[in-house]
Amino acid sequence: MLDLNSLLYPRSIAVVGASTQPDKVGGMPVRLLRELGYAGELYPVNPSSAEVQGLRAYGSIAAIGKPVDLAIVAVPAGASEDVMAQLGAHGTGAAVFFTSGFAEAGEAGVRMQERLARSAREAGVTLLGPNCLGAMNLRERMFATFSPIPLSGVPPVGEVGLVSQSGAFGAYAYALAREAGLGLSHWVTTGNEAGLQVADVIAWLANDANTRVILAYIEGCRDGARLREALAAARAAGKPVVITKVGTTAAGARSAQSHTASLTGEDAVYQAVFDAYGVHRAHTLEEFFRLGYVLSRGRRPALPPREPGQSVAAAAPLAIVTVSGGVGIMMADRAEELGLPLPAMPEHAAETLRTAIPFASTANPIDVTGQVVAQPRVFMEAIAGVARSGSYGCVTVFLAGGANAPRLWPELQQTIGTLADDPQAAPLLLAGIVDDDKRAWLESRGCLVFREPAHAVEAAATLARAAAMQGGDGAGTQADDRRQPTAVSLPRDLAPTATALSEAEAMQLLADAGIPVAPHGLAHDADEAVRIAEALGYPVVVKLCSREILHKSDVGGVALNLADAPSVRDAFGRMAQALAGARTEAGLPVPFEGVLVARMVRGWGEIMVGVRRDPVFGLVALAGIGGTAVEIFRQTACGLAPLSRAQARAMLVDSKAAALCEGHRGNPALNLDAAAQVLAAVSQLAARLGERLDTLEINPFIVSAQGLVAADAVVTLRCAQGRAT
Repeated sequence: MLDLNSLLYPRSIAVVGASTQPDKVGGMPVRLLRELGYAGELYPVNPSSAEVQGLRAYGSIAAIGKPVDLAIVAVPAGASEDVMAQLGAHGTGAAVFFTSGFAEAGEAGVRMQERLARSAREAGVTLLGPNCLGAMNLRERMFATFSPIPLSGVPPVGEVGLVSQSGAFGAYAYALAREAGLGLSHWVTTGNEAGLQVADVIAWLANDANTRVILAYIEGCRDGARLREALAAARAAGKPVVITKVGTTAAGARSAQSHTASLTGEDAVYQAVFDAYGVHRAHTLEEFFRLGYVLSRGRRPALPPREPGQSVAAAAPLAIVTVSGGVGIMMADRAEELGLPLPAMPEHAAETLRTAIPFASTANPIDVTGQVVAQPRVFMEAIAGVARSGSYGCVTVFLAGGANAPRLWPELQQTIGTLADDPQAAPLLLAGIVDDDKRAWLESRGCLVFREPAHAVEAAATLARAAAMQGGDGAGTQADDRRQPTAVSLPRDLAPTATALSEAEAMQLLADAGIPVAPHGLAHDADEAVRIAEALGYPVVVKLCSREILHKSDVGGVALNLADAPSVRDAFGRMAQALAGARTEAGLPVPFEGVLVARMVRGWGEIMVGVRRDPVFGLVALAGIGGTAVEIFRQTACGLAPLSRAQARAMLVDSKAAALCEGHRGNPALNLDAAAQVLAAVSQLAARLGERLDTLEINPFIVSAQGLVAADAVVTLRCAQGRAT
């Protein structure tokens, strides 16, 4: 982890390129630091002026006479390298470069930025930017930015750290945080990321004592390992991360020869990363700050240990107490969408409510009806009863405008205040119209307030996920059962430049790793093909076997359901002839390597499983409905490989492939955990193959009475030297 103390807790700051005009890029940070209360030493550097905004100015960094923690740099791009050299020579700890005209400006700018980054690394200067809006530490009143937005007001000091690749988004988010009263600890924009990346800031905030929740805006990532390490650090520290990731189309996904690559768009891979580390994904600015509000101010529910395969939501039952049956149903619909169970009201509490209001509903939602106006104490007893019952993770309350009613508010205050002092009571989330003073009072007692009832339900799910992470449950998987497969290796005669395995080699690789494959054999002549077919038992499938031709059906290289020897001989002859005249990409003849003869596996469904190497995040696993319909239905889920069995099980469920294992139309149900273990084993095999692997795809895995059986496999490779092929 990089040390950002010089950047975010500087005891001394030099502003290089400081302007005498406060509204200039080089003048605004001087003005902000002076007017908004920065208590450290401030050194304007301007060789043309003896004084800057009432402060003594220095002709150079060297003229200051001692090292400074932070330099804010506002000079033309052409002078930046010289300034960095001076900073390094005089012991500067960190530098914020506002300057634009680097990588965003073309090839010459790219080279200049590379030189600036190299100079910073060699000098040991932590570099933020260039082309960034800067950084702030709200607690220390440190404003290293040229944005004038702080002059309009400063958000309350709090425990939310905000980091953004975009300066414009960062400035807007700052203003919205101020309007929402969301307390910030730090605010950082990373710009071109020649030095610090968003990941570095997340990792540092994960260890910052004054930050509890991290909000991040990202447009992309160049170093996937760095981001994964940062998210892991936040998870280990029990600090929730909320990310808004823009650019969610599949346009960024690379094309390749496999379904595995074409079906996992760039955003799906990012989502897999977020899921793996328990990141809360926000798709709008409103959601971005709402999640920040919930996670920074909400109390985590106490969750029981989860059953194998059980989701976080399923382990966090919700109570809905409402004055409106219709709104209660709306909230229940959202709870079902999120997977939050709605168990009925405990009988002792239900009996009390029915006695007081016979026409109240004691199911869940618990509808006290409009009688709350006449009998507010009954309503409060219902809330307290479910909150203390131990049956629920959270309690959501829809009160409409009741909180502002003079008769109801004192009763609500007494109930909320009492429950706030009870650590065993479930957290309360209130939806309704509440004035600012009452809202502040409720929030001070840990009761979050929402105008939109569905948002209260969503907050319950968010707090459950945060509680699972805080308890070491991360993204919602139980014990990590990843394990390496038995020893596997690539064929000895494989050239360093080989781009693929033949299907026979791929199937052998799977079998060696303990993955069930269709019984098969490799035949080099027609007689051998018949002998293998008869040993396996008809019907059989015959497929062309070649390292050069992956899509066998395109050249007539697949014959299904062959029932006798003449059919096998005919298929062998046609496939041998199909390669006559075929050429490799290098123009060489495609050698005939024989045919694969396999038993025709009978089943009632097909699942596709694959692993591909993402250029940013490494190995990504994919699972979903398979066979020829894979491109039509595109019903897939992905995760970072290697997978645990729990993660693999969740992918099968998310992609709907699990439905094929449940048994239908008289077919027996399969053990879903066993199916998940097969998927996990495939991902672990891929990880074992290391940097040489490009893709490993099995399509289809036949769903049969014997479990999952691999009927086809494709393995593509990268050059042994690591160059993509």
